[in-house]
Amino acid sequence: MSIRREWKFGTHAAHFEEPDILWVRIQGETSLQDAISLTQLYGELGAQKPFFVVTDLAGATTLEAEARNHVSQNTNPSWFLGSVYIGAGFVQKAVARSLAFVHAMTGKLTFDMHFVSNEQEARELIARERARRHTRVA
Repeated sequence: MSIRREWKFGTHAAHFEEPDILWVRIQGETSLQDAISLTQLYGELGAQKPFFVVTDLAGATTLEAEARNHVSQNTNPSWFLGSVYIGAGFVQKAVARSLAFVHAMTGKLTFDMHFVSNEQEARELIARERARRHTRVA
């Protein structure tokens, strides 16, 4: 039996699901301190092994500019197997794509980004990604 690891930062929460999924729920505004805590968590987990990050944005409101810049400058794409956003609106998709573009321009983008409507779609997508990676490696 594995122990479920959980974190809270501000109004947001995260938990790790073995073998390789970090579920993040964003509620309300994301401050610079929230972004610092989240990128530290990404780094700690990513140093152990790459993982999928699933971010539920259904309850998210705003992202401070300083928070967005911090994530962009302090996130290492090699930490991730993929990134999945649940319930992202137009602005949230634009921000996520702009961060991906910055990493792609520097040659650091090593993972795929996806947008889905719910947790079930996220799980199905990750299962397909795992199968695709397994087939490619075999």
